[in-house]
Amino acid sequence: MEAVSGTIATMLGVAFIWPQVIRVYAKKSVEGVAPLGTIISIAGTIMWLIYGVATESIPMVLSNLNIEIAFLFLAAYLVHKQALPLWAPILAFVGTLAFSLLIVQFSVTLLGLAGVFIGTPAIFPQFWRAVRTPRLYGVSVVSFTLLAMMGIGWFTYGLTIGDPVVSYPNLVLIPCSSFIAWKAWRSHHVAVDQRNVTVVEAEPAR
Repeated sequence: MEAVSGTIATMLGVAFIWPQVIRVYAKKSVEGVAPLGTIISIAGTIMWLIYGVATESIPMVLSNLNIEIAFLFLAAYLVHKQALPLWAPILAFVGTLAFSLLIVQFSVTLLGLAGVFIGTPAIFPQFWRAVRTPRLYGVSVVSFTLLAMMGIGWFTYGLTIGDPVVSYPNLVLIPCSSFIAWKAWRSHHVAVDQRNVTVVEAEPAR
């Protein structure tokens, strides 16, 4: 079970974020994407990456390294669209990396707890954005569906290795990402319906 859940969680961790990155670049839109959530994710993912290295968890290292790269691509496009100042992702990356490398020298558990308190709330800005607005055209349904599935995988993996730091944060991640995926799906369908109505109205009378 440990091997299976770890493998599934790693594969989903590698896959989940890229549909979101591809969507913002392909659609040239960051509508509905929460910049603050991206910044917190950059910071939290670094902590989990260093934690994975310290605990010699290959699934955590592979998954979080991939996620960090993807979030940096997402942050770059947010900067390009002027939804995020350039200094914000740079400060989050450099500052958190230095902090993590320092803390891990004293206590791996402390770094893991820091990852829980910093990384877990990363979903909240996007969740709140989804609650507040129906306009989520830039948000990927596939990404947040895979994120919910990844949370189930990490929850199971954490239980099998007896590490609550890995397991319990996913009890927040799973319902929040599921709600965002559902809300984004509704938003995309409304946007398509509105475009179809606009096209019909624009057609000349016969």
